[in-house]
Amino acid sequence: MFERKSVVRDNILATAYLNQTAVEESKSAIAALGGITGYDSQTAVLEAAGLCGICTDEHLKVLKSFGDTTTYLKNENFVFALIDLLPGKKMSGIVRSGAHEALKTSRPVMLRELDFGTDTGNQQSVNIMISPLASGNVANRQLLILFSTNKRNGKEKLLRPAKNNRQLAQLHLNSLEQELAETKSKLQGAFGLINSSNENIQSFNEELQSANEEMHSTNEELQSVNEELQTINWQQHQANSELAETNDDLNNYFLSNTNGQLFVDRNLLLKRFSPAVLKHINLRDSDIGRSLTHITTNIKFQTIIADIRQVLLEGKAITREAESMDGKIYQVMTMPYIRQDAEKADGAIISFYDITELKKLLAALDISNRSLTASVAAIELSRETVRESLEKEKLLNVMKSRFVSMASHEFKTPLTAIQLAAGLIGKMAMELDHPIISKYTQTIKNAAKNLTDILNDFLSMELLETGSIDPIMTEFDVVRFAEDIAEDMQALTSENQQINYRHTGKGRLVTLNPSLLKNSVINLVSNAIKYSGPDSVIVFNTRITSRNFVITISDNGIGIPKEDQKHLFEAFFRAQNIGNIPGTGLGLNIVTRYTALMNGLIKFKSEVNEGTTFTLTFPRKPVVSA
Repeated sequence: MFERKSVVRDNILATAYLNQTAVEESKSAIAALGGITGYDSQTAVLEAAGLCGICTDEHLKVLKSFGDTTTYLKNENFVFALIDLLPGKKMSGIVRSGAHEALKTSRPVMLRELDFGTDTGNQQSVNIMISPLASGNVANRQLLILFSTNKRNGKEKLLRPAKNNRQLAQLHLNSLEQELAETKSKLQGAFGLINSSNENIQSFNEELQSANEEMHSTNEELQSVNEELQTINWQQHQANSELAETNDDLNNYFLSNTNGQLFVDRNLLLKRFSPAVLKHINLRDSDIGRSLTHITTNIKFQTIIADIRQVLLEGKAITREAESMDGKIYQVMTMPYIRQDAEKADGAIISFYDITELKKLLAALDISNRSLTASVAAIELSRETVRESLEKEKLLNVMKSRFVSMASHEFKTPLTAIQLAAGLIGKMAMELDHPIISKYTQTIKNAAKNLTDILNDFLSMELLETGSIDPIMTEFDVVRFAEDIAEDMQALTSENQQINYRHTGKGRLVTLNPSLLKNSVINLVSNAIKYSGPDSVIVFNTRITSRNFVITISDNGIGIPKEDQKHLFEAFFRAQNIGNIPGTGLGLNIVTRYTALMNGLIKFKSEVNEGTTFTLTFPRKPVVSA
């Protein structure tokens, strides 16, 4: 423990009476050093004077040493802190206290009779003189520390502590406490300043945050403006591209225009021209921007300048004809050039069209028109003649229709009588067993039937031509209908001919016109009988599907030649291989038209000497006509 403050004051006074020799040595060393700058040149002088010590900065970092310092300090390389070089923590604390006092008072401090231990384990009493070096740089103060050994006998004296050292340590402690209090006060003041600064910083942060939000909002607005600018830039780029394309199109148009065109502005200054216009006006590329009034022409057109001015004034096109030096005729059209944002013409376009050939054609056309007028008069006369002929033909057709109708009715009565008489004669011949009479009566019956068929065909054709047939669709049993026809037609077959009928499919009812269908089937079966030889089989089939009703009639007769098949359904047409077989050529035409009236289709397949197959197809449900 340290002694009381009065003792400290006494020790401080006693310290003033330092060893005069040591002080003088310190002054001599300081004078010799003259500051750290000249120390290197004075090292030999200090060592020659027998002085031993070091020079440090205010933090006790060794800057320079002189003399044999290994007697007092540890011999360690790369260690520059004096505290680490002193023997023991106790010595370090005493030397640190002395250095602090020297720096504080700017006066030398003498530490006497300090017990130093060496590396060899020996103990020695050492005096240390700590003196501040004079320097103009307050921030970089330096200390001169001198070591000297006390020459005394007796171990007790070596172990006796020096009182002034304890007093110095107590004084250093008090100074540190005072500095600590001052530092604490300064820290409290600094803390208040920090709090005030924190408030200012917080306020500044709030302002900065507000400014940041405004900057963010401004940034968003700038980003929006940037996007709009990018859009405008893209649109401008597109407009520039379109403008460049339009300009290219305009240049290509002028270059490819073979009619010849030139464009002038309101002041008659030349803006553009096509190569073809060079035939009419003496122009060069250097004439662009030159007035058209100063340029000569190769065409007889004296009013070109006046026409341009009139077009610019009135805004209406002017068309004239002009003749070139080589005798060609040109149509010169002067048109106003009006911009979208202007009401008046901003220039004029003059076009030259070669109409020489057109003039020649017009002249020839005038001659042709006169000839055509004469031809039209002749055609009108011919048309009147044709009209009269058509009227006569209509009258003849009416008379023919009346004759056919009358003849059909008038001929049917005697034919029926002939058939009845032939039938009676045939029965009498069978009773009398007279074969010759039976043969002739059969011939009479066949001839009467053929004539009846011919009359029926003509009557049916007449009804079809006049449009008098309006088929009424009814539902009936097609199987019974077909069996009756097969049975009736079997009686008309020739030697050993056989009609085989068969029905397939689900159901038996169809909706068609029974009369037209019967006439069609009888006509096809009759043809099969006529054009098939003896011992032949005629196949007659009907089939009902989910959508259609199909009739098929096949024979193995003479067939139809390929070259005649395309004319088969024409009226009055008969194939070239029928020989002496009677007929009118109207039957298939009538069957085709009857089938069409019932919304059906007719098809056929035929090979010569192999036979023919006819197919009639009708929709299952009748088509209702609008």
